[in-house]
Amino acid sequence: MPANTGNVLLDSLSPELRTEILALGRAIDLPSRTVLQEQGERSAYVYFLSGGVASLVVTMAQGGSAEVGFTGREGLVGAMQLLGPAGMPSQSYMLEPGSALRVRSEDLCPLFHNTPELRGRILEFVQQQCISLEQSTACNKMHEVEQRLARWLLMCHDRSRQDTMMLTQEFMADMLGTRRTTVTMVAGSLQERGMISYRRGKITILSASELEKAACPCYRICSKALRNLYRHPSAE
Repeated sequence: MPANTGNVLLDSLSPELRTEILALGRAIDLPSRTVLQEQGERSAYVYFLSGGVASLVVTMAQGGSAEVGFTGREGLVGAMQLLGPAGMPSQSYMLEPGSALRVRSEDLCPLFHNTPELRGRILEFVQQQCISLEQSTACNKMHEVEQRLARWLLMCHDRSRQDTMMLTQEFMADMLGTRRTTVTMVAGSLQERGMISYRRGKITILSASELEKAACPCYRICSKALRNLYRHPSAE
């Protein structure tokens, strides 16, 4: 029986199928800011993350960008290109350093289409990402910056499983679609209330439970979808 890989999707598969996928791939390290896929293009590889967090970012034609999702060890980067011929809707790069099993897309695609077990797991992961995207889109329009920042930090924390993350205020402002001065003020308030510690681009979550109280209900919806991945009969 193959050892656990650290990737939740792979480790939910039957040993035989997991062994087959492992034979197709290569384990690699992924430093921070490593680009995994380019917006509008098709990547030669997909990445089953076993550590770290990948950020999915859409850049607009007139300039400016916005984060539209995360991927951590719960799934893979590049799942969308298994579904059809379109180019990737977003750029993906490593927000937090980690590692992955890298598999050529052309090798995984036939296995995806011909193996119901793998197809079911990947489609469930895509569904979870769609739930988080839709909830976050509504959240960014309806909720205050403090609630959104608390939600965003918790979602990073859930995937990285690290209390300390390297995140600049400028980056957080871009991801939340707000001004840096606003992030400075909100992060300062969270720090004064003992939820986080922030210094020189390094954020440490001191109390996830208190930060969850500061977050909007959107976090609990996204968190539930993440926790329930691969636990239903429909995933078989």
